[in-house]
Amino acid sequence: MENIVSDFAPTPLERRDASGQIARQLREAISLGTWSPGERLPSEQELAAAFDVARSTAREGLKLLSATGMVTTSRGSNGGTFVSLPDADEVAIQLGDAIRLWFRAGNVTVQDVDEARAILELQCVDLAARRRTTEDLEAILRPVERSRDYSMDIADWLDLDLEFHTAICRAAKNKILELAMTAVHLSRPATNSVFVDQLDRSTVTEQHYALYQAIEAGDPDAAARAFTAHVDYLAHVRLTALNDRSPSSITVASLPDIRETR
Repeated sequence: MENIVSDFAPTPLERRDASGQIARQLREAISLGTWSPGERLPSEQELAAAFDVARSTAREGLKLLSATGMVTTSRGSNGGTFVSLPDADEVAIQLGDAIRLWFRAGNVTVQDVDEARAILELQCVDLAARRRTTEDLEAILRPVERSRDYSMDIADWLDLDLEFHTAICRAAKNKILELAMTAVHLSRPATNSVFVDQLDRSTVTEQHYALYQAIEAGDPDAAARAFTAHVDYLAHVRLTALNDRSPSSITVASLPDIRETR
């Protein structure tokens, strides 16, 4: 099999899903740095020859790769398929879709979510207190003030809760932490259904406000204490709601979205 470039040696394809295999090999090569953002990939004709497939199969492989956002295609004399840097928001959307499927079909437990949140968001809170901007503070405070309307539907109120915590993660200015917290946030409409009817909204709102004040003051230690008090309260309410059931025995897949319970 002919090499396309010196650093990329295609491996033989199996009979089934040849285009998908081509896309996966190219995606792996890009992730390993064979081609950098802005560089042109081999043409359909070159790929067809290298993989020993019809040109239409190579074309379909490039289409599949393009759907991931890792490459873009342009026409004309200077056209071709070029490596592109995926947009951060698009990455978050794709990750979110995969995580939702994982939660629905997997065995992730409520305890898994709680532990991940306690570790990840604590770091976000610390960084947010150090790095927040005026715009960040406005984004954090806005859902707190709106959530003081305790007459609103609980699902809408919990949307504000999610907006509040998402704003803190963004204020941390760390894209990796923000993406990791995406997994936690996507599970919460389900995990909240366990104990939502026993939450004291005013208590949660005041805890949120205390956390906002610590971040506004630029005090990481106070922010960590406020966050810990908040998650400890939530853990206590959840344990009370579960009675004798352990959070480690309840999978996210078994829980309804909070909107499905209203």
